[in-house]
Amino acid sequence: MRYNEIIITTPKDNLESLQANLIEHGYVSMMIDDPADVQDILDHPDTYRYDYINEDITRGLTRDPVITLYFEDSGEGSESLKEAASILKGMQDINWQIKPAGDDSEWLYKWQEFFKPTRVGERIVVKPSWEDYQPSESDLVIEMDPGMAFGSGLHETTSMCIKALERILGTPGASTEDAKVLDVGCGTGILAIAAALLGAKECLGIDIDPDAVRVAKENIEHNGLADKISAQYGDLTEGVDYKADIVAANLMADLVMRLSPAAANHLERGGWYITSGILDIKEEIVSEAIRDAGFEIEGVLHDGEWCAVVARKM
Repeated sequence: MRYNEIIITTPKDNLESLQANLIEHGYVSMMIDDPADVQDILDHPDTYRYDYINEDITRGLTRDPVITLYFEDSGEGSESLKEAASILKGMQDINWQIKPAGDDSEWLYKWQEFFKPTRVGERIVVKPSWEDYQPSESDLVIEMDPGMAFGSGLHETTSMCIKALERILGTPGASTEDAKVLDVGCGTGILAIAAALLGAKECLGIDIDPDAVRVAKENIEHNGLADKISAQYGDLTEGVDYKADIVAANLMADLVMRLSPAAANHLERGGWYITSGILDIKEEIVSEAIRDAGFEIEGVLHDGEWCAVVARKM
């Protein structure tokens, strides 16, 4: 399949808000090239345990980050590209261009070489369908192929959400056997699937990306959990009528802050709110927004430069 791309250059301080803006408009399939990621590797050699860094990688560390959006070179894809261009014209502090990106046949499945069975929490193990894995008696295995959606379980933000779910749902005597879980921005459906395996009675995953909803449904069906989990296109702020005991939102800081009041509306009193996609430097401002929405912070998990905030509705 041939496709086109929009390449957007933005100042570092504008990167997260630009991501949030694009996601809100439904553009979630993107590649982010942020020089700060390379700098983080250089600053933490013991963490990443690299043997050699090519000097070509270290060039341009002071340049601005780049976001690339991809569009099919077809009728529907061309219309989506035009809509994105129209949105970008109204944004400040960015430079962007459209260019043909060629054919995706060479790299579309290359990432599969690097996706191996991975223990994400104490009990949850994520494995792709093309890998063999012999689980222990206590393991809860999620078999999934990420496809075009975010959420393989390998990223720190996803793993922290799963660890929080394990603590809430997996604690003996926690009285969560009848828990209902709402997974906001469900991506592959991994958090809803983890919650169901950990004992949640019912789960709903929502996403504003139709591709993510399709992938989530496929993963839910593949794991034999269609009787417990459903996935649908939806925006938490409108059109979703679902009261939950736990809301999980692995998004990003700006979106977490914007959606926290809506999350409170979808929770029963005493309900849990698990949020991630939050850089450590934004922990305080996000926590303040969560408190302002009617929550009490129960704890904060940290992993690398990321954190996850766990709160309860007062």
